[in-house]
Amino acid sequence: MTSMYGVVVCPRCRRAKGVDLRQKTTGCACGFQIRIVPSRVRAKASSPRELRGLVGQANAEIAGGLEEYRSAASPVTRRRARGPHERVVAVAVKAGDRVQRIHAAAVGLTRELEVFSRDDWRRVLERIDIPDPDAALGELLRTNVVYEPRPGFYRAVSLGP
Repeated sequence: MTSMYGVVVCPRCRRAKGVDLRQKTTGCACGFQIRIVPSRVRAKASSPRELRGLVGQANAEIAGGLEEYRSAASPVTRRRARGPHERVVAVAVKAGDRVQRIHAAAVGLTRELEVFSRDDWRRVLERIDIPDPDAALGELLRTNVVYEPRPGFYRAVSLGP
């Protein structure tokens, strides 16, 4: 015989609880002993997994927030995962002046890619409105903020906080 599950509400604390309908009584979290047979079963389920959602829905209904519960329980649309360049741009745009944005871009690319190429550098700096990426990279190389571990690839010296 398969079990049938249901949702009953405690008459003392008004909290919904999932139960196996073959039981005669169940204890509530507030300490009250609920007799299942005379209780009104608010919803029925064929599995404990299905019962879990029904208990949450019943508690939301009792609290008056059923619409919020349904909107929160609905499947979430997943955002498209951003790539490393987009993540670096998102951080660098928020940095202060031009120098800080350039430094944030170099540190971000190093965090994301370990070493970055001139193409990576141009791709990020174009998106944060820095007109001459090669001059900016040369400036970072001269001030020892970035070094070239192998030809054509760069890395920030300090990742900072």
